Amino acid sequence: MVTYKENITHLNSNQIFVFGSNTEGRHGKGAALIARNKFGAVYGQAKGIQGQSYAIVTKDLTKNTHPSISNDEIVEQIKVLYQFAMLNIDKEFLIAYSGNSINLNGYSAKEMANMFNCSTIPSNIIFEENFYKLICTTLD
Repeated sequence: MVTYKENITHLNSNQIFVFGSNTEGRHGKGAALIARNKFGAVYGQAKGIQGQSYAIVTKDLTKNTHPSISNDEIVEQIKVLYQFAMLNIDKEFLIAYSGNSINLNGYSAKEMANMFNCSTIPSNIIFEENFYKLICTTLD
């Protein structure tokens, strides 16, 4: 499995930045803001492909407690992402979750890693090195 280190600051033309979004598509903090400022995420579009980015809804802004989107709902979106990646094998999908960071959606890095381990991971899905280590430990 190919992984990356550090924060994603630029993309090659064949790469897609995958980030966690909210139900409103506000893209105002964290990886969502980076996606909007650098990689073409569309303000107001909550999920799917947009520019050189791909959004997965992981936070509901209408709820005051987090996590506010269920594990099952996120897993279903990850499965859709994996299907999209398999149909676009010429692209690399860089997952903007780190094994060392706090997530704004209320889930731990370990919980998110477990969600990304929901089915066979396509070869063109690229994880941050420490996040991938968490995915590997969820196999135990």
